[in-house]
Amino acid sequence: MAKKPRPARRVNVKGRSEGSGHHARFYAWEIRSPAYRSLSIGARALLIELKALYFGNNNGTLFLSVREAAIRLNCSKNLAAKLFIELQDRGFLRPNVVGAFNLKTESRRGNATSWILTEFSIGDAKGVGTKDFMHWRPPIKKHSTVPVEVQSVPPTGTVPFKLRQTVPSTVTVLAEIDDRRSLLEVHR
Repeated sequence: MAKKPRPARRVNVKGRSEGSGHHARFYAWEIRSPAYRSLSIGARALLIELKALYFGNNNGTLFLSVREAAIRLNCSKNLAAKLFIELQDRGFLRPNVVGAFNLKTESRRGNATSWILTEFSIGDAKGVGTKDFMHWRPPIKKHSTVPVEVQSVPPTGTVPFKLRQTVPSTVTVLAEIDDRRSLLEVHR
C-alpha cells in the first residue's frame, strides 16, 4: 500500500512556513536562572499556561483568573492563588490591572486580573521586557534559630556540673509504702 503524501505546508512570501505554530518557548538561560530553579512544579506549570496565552502582542492583557488556573492545573483555588504569588515573588509576572469579584455589578461577574510576563515587552512595544526574574536571588538561610550571642562556647570551668541524683534503696521505698498503707487504714 502506497503512503499518502503529506500535504505541503503553506509558505509565505519570505519562504517561511505558515500555520498554527503557536508554542510556549523556554530558553536555556531562563531555565538555568536561580529563580526558575527555585519554582515549585505547580508554579512551573502555571508559567507554561501563562506563556501559552501570549501571542506576541498581548502582554499586559493576559487574562487568567485563579479559578481558571485551578481548572487548567487540576488543583484547588487556594493552591492556584499561592502559585500566582510564587511567580510574582520570583519576578516572572506582575499584575497589570488587578481584578476583583464584585456581586454589585450589573452583570454579576468579576474581572480577572490581567498579567504581564516580565520576559516580554508590553503590548506592541519593541524591545525586551524587564526580566525581573533574572535579578532574583534566593534568601540567605540561617542554619540556627539560636541567637548569635548564645552560639559561642563558654570558657572552660564556667558551666556547672550536673549533680547526680541518688536513687533511693529498695528498703527506703518499701518503708514509705508501708507508711502510706498505715495512713490509709487509719482513715477507713
